[in-house]
Amino acid sequence: MMQARSSMRTGGHAPVGVLLIAAALAISSAACSFSWGSGGISDVSLAGRKPGELGKKEEPKPGEKAATNADAAVEEGRSLRKIAILPVAYSDGTGGLPCDVCPPSVQMKPTSAHAARLATGFTYEAIARHPRLLFPPPAVMDQAMSAGSMRAAVSSLYASGKAEFVVAEALIELRPRIGPDNGPEKPAGVTLYASLIDAKDGKILWSDTFDDDEGGRNVALRAYDKIMNDKPVRWKTAEGYTEHAVDELIEDLVDELD
Repeated sequence: MMQARSSMRTGGHAPVGVLLIAAALAISSAACSFSWGSGGISDVSLAGRKPGELGKKEEPKPGEKAATNADAAVEEGRSLRKIAILPVAYSDGTGGLPCDVCPPSVQMKPTSAHAARLATGFTYEAIARHPRLLFPPPAVMDQAMSAGSMRAAVSSLYASGKAEFVVAEALIELRPRIGPDNGPEKPAGVTLYASLIDAKDGKILWSDTFDDDEGGRNVALRAYDKIMNDKPVRWKTAEGYTEHAVDELIEDLVDELD
């Protein structure tokens, strides 16, 4: 089993029959030339290119712009969206970052600035997986937030042309894991609110709340972790489980944009 896994990761060697079929397909689809002498096949070229050149990315010519994921999105007919990511709101019991674009039902329990910053970072990562969503860097967001509130930041981002849409989130609650990380009495839990705001008028276009505890540790997952890592499954902290909450919410948010 270990040997088979290694073979899949490194690619292994294809059977001779497979190579012959691949070669036949290549010859039939492009001009192929080679020399055959006492030393075997040499000077192989396919469509005028050496084998080592095949699969390489074409470098942009001087003055040309390198292709990006955003360019690919445009070529596929998908429109690019400017979307800003506000820092995740939180309360530490005495202060924090209030969410004046959240509905009154969002009542945040004490968490921490550290947990909110983690959630913000997870949001950037989740949004970055979608190449047609263009977002301003954190430095621009810091400048927008200097306006004094999330609502003012949304207006500023739209006025400056930085965003058509804004993601606003609030870390409502973190429920710490109770017990050891490989067999807790109670798993960690998270309650996280997220919304998509039209930057032009501040209207909430979509919102949802993730409220769940870590689960899904079935027999198969425990056996897999035992075999692969020779140790029991490690359950997440509440802060770590926030990444799952963010991923779930952002996937739904992106579906709404589509």
